[in-house]
Amino acid sequence: MNKSEFRGFKQVFMFEFMTGIQKTGFKVFIAILCAVAFLTMPIMLLIGKIKGDDNAVNDKLLSAIEEVYIYDETGLSADYGQLGSKDKYREVSFITESSLSYSEAVNNLQNKKDNSLIIRTEYDSEKGFNITIVHSSKSEISDQDLKTFEEDYQDFYRQEVLRSLNVSEEEYEYLSEDISITIMKANKDGSFSEDGSRISYEDYFVVLAGLMIVFMFINMSVGNVATSIATEKSSRVIEFLLTGTRPLSLLSGKIAARLLESVIMAFASYASYFLSQLVCVFLIAGESVSESASDNVVVISSMWETITFSKLIIVVLYFVAGIALYTIIGALTGASVSKLEELQDAYKLYSFVMVICVYADMFLVIMMLSSGGVGTFQNFCTIFPLTGAFLTPALILTGKVGMITGIIALVVLIITVVIAFVLAAAVYESMLLYQGKRIRAKDLIALMKKQVIA
Repeated sequence: MNKSEFRGFKQVFMFEFMTGIQKTGFKVFIAILCAVAFLTMPIMLLIGKIKGDDNAVNDKLLSAIEEVYIYDETGLSADYGQLGSKDKYREVSFITESSLSYSEAVNNLQNKKDNSLIIRTEYDSEKGFNITIVHSSKSEISDQDLKTFEEDYQDFYRQEVLRSLNVSEEEYEYLSEDISITIMKANKDGSFSEDGSRISYEDYFVVLAGLMIVFMFINMSVGNVATSIATEKSSRVIEFLLTGTRPLSLLSGKIAARLLESVIMAFASYASYFLSQLVCVFLIAGESVSESASDNVVVISSMWETITFSKLIIVVLYFVAGIALYTIIGALTGASVSKLEELQDAYKLYSFVMVICVYADMFLVIMMLSSGGVGTFQNFCTIFPLTGAFLTPALILTGKVGMITGIIALVVLIITVVIAFVLAAAVYESMLLYQGKRIRAKDLIALMKKQVIA
């Protein structure tokens, strides 16, 4: 490929782009997308406000935790009846004296379908208070219950420590140390693992919503470029276009136009959603609304506080490259047919691959919500381009994927995009004026050598 191969790129790009954004369907779709993005959260808040009384009852729902075994090694006394006096914990038994040691209690817990927690509290002169909460791998305690209990227990323990001591200057430094909590899972093989790979319901919502939104953009972009290429070949318009434009310019111009349309839609929808978050923050100020709805606003809004510029750059580049990869695959699909009627049949393989990749990503998200130990599968779905295109941007934004892994995934994706473009360019140029049977996978090698299939 040389510079002359892209002669006419600008004209093709501008024509495809302007034609695309002027379509009524594009305008209606982007309007609906922005409206849904902007109104979703305010509607949730409105429903929460209307059902404020129901929310007051929900706050008092009992916790799924049945028993809590306390192993406090700090030497401080705490009145756990104060925590048990809360409505949600009124049926929870707090056991401070047990015939079993901490290790024995944990060993008994690991293979049982038990809704109990074991809490060990230690103090380190450098790190301060360290509270470890252990639950069974078969426990039916939800992540939300664990998160709520963790917050309540941390507040309770801080208050009890301050109440039970006569605070001196030395003791004040002792009490001012942070309290860190680690939730450990007792596995069947007797080992223990930190629940770092599990995600909260808030992160689950963000990741799954991001996956479906990217899927929608990709599917629309692929459909547009594949249909455009197949229509031009079927209607013989391509013969007129070739009089002043190089084939590679036609292909790259169409792909670039579809990419820009997708970026515009993504920016408009995410901007509407972010604006909605700002509106919701003002709406919930001083108002009594549903806790779950207001929590969603806080979570989504606070997520922006953890986003660094470098992380945002990687996410944007990966998002664009992911759409580019599937758009190129769509162009390859459209170029492999000589009649528009054959496009549906050619779509079967593409649709099968895309659905498998989306299901794999959804399975990973569900596994991250329900259990830990998905590190290898998560890394595969993140780095493998066909699955990563849907999920990796959301995983990076929520912090479930580190910067190093994100950069590796981006590099692999860019390399894949280049290879796919070279292949699509060879197929497109060789099949421009071809009228015959649809190209098969076995013919790709021949086309790479610029041979027309006979």
